[in-house]
Amino acid sequence: MLDLTNTEELQKIDELDALGTTENLLKQCEAAWNEATSLSVPKIENITNIVFCGMGASMYGALVLKSVLGRNLPYPIEIVSDYYLPDYAGKNTLVVLTSYSGTTEEVLSCATDAKSKETQIVVITKGGPLAEFAKDNNLPAYIFNPVLNPNNVPRLGTGYTVLGMIGLLNKVGVIDIEEKEITDALVRMHDKFEDIKAQALKDSEIFINKIPIVFASEHLSGNALILRNQFNETSKTFSSFYLIPDLNHHLMEGLQFPENAPLQFIVLDSPNYSDKIKKRINLTEQVVNQNKYPVHEFMTSGQTEYDDILETIFYGSFLTLYLGLYYKQNPGTNPWVDWFKKELSA
Repeated sequence: MLDLTNTEELQKIDELDALGTTENLLKQCEAAWNEATSLSVPKIENITNIVFCGMGASMYGALVLKSVLGRNLPYPIEIVSDYYLPDYAGKNTLVVLTSYSGTTEEVLSCATDAKSKETQIVVITKGGPLAEFAKDNNLPAYIFNPVLNPNNVPRLGTGYTVLGMIGLLNKVGVIDIEEKEITDALVRMHDKFEDIKAQALKDSEIFINKIPIVFASEHLSGNALILRNQFNETSKTFSSFYLIPDLNHHLMEGLQFPENAPLQFIVLDSPNYSDKIKKRINLTEQVVNQNKYPVHEFMTSGQTEYDDILETIFYGSFLTLYLGLYYKQNPGTNPWVDWFKKELSA
């Protein structure tokens, strides 16, 4: 087994220094939050719904935002990972265009669609054609310089896409979050970050040669999808996620066959979950165990929901990074995605 404390051996695999970028993830979150909340942008008014457009890691901010605000969201929200906006999008729709690279063809298509429908628009990107679109149309935008993600791998730029989006939407008045809540949560992360990293290193061995199945609920629902994606891209391993309570209506009957499948369940747990969800998690774990599958819990501190989200992002980032290194895979590359894009454009 690879010694993950051997820096020289790791550098042979981790050619883009994904580990170094992940170790800077807290600094990246702080930088993105400070930059986005310092923007001088006009308030957005008279909207009745929001459509988020993005693909893969660029959509992480929307997933987190939808989960943490939950039923307190003042508008209906739709997340679009496709080429076109829904027909109802119009002058009272806010379209949030997110592309880390600024070159994502689906998001650029939605940008053209949004302009033709005369929707209101905000943009999050590091540059490219999407940044030019924002400048040409004088749009509120967070155009970041990813100095704390020097390899420019979008999934390693979670701080920009998550904290940047929350900060921008708060700044334009679409959501109402006390900035101090997130600022304080980021301060507390300094006392937790190294412990989270160490736990992720230890826990990564649990998932070797296993199929990770992620469970979560309520404010951590977005984190479940993020962790699934990180297992896919960073660890190069198949994974899936399910949300409680929905999974209690179907998944539990699907654990019998095939027998002895190499499944490893992980529950993103929190003291902040409602009592109903806590009871469901306990019972769900019993069902999984009775079907002879192991369950691992990642329990957050529960200080606030924002602490929970940040802790889970950091944990998942390190966990999947270490697992990918165990498999001797470069965690910063996407060879099959790159091949697909090349063939698609041919």
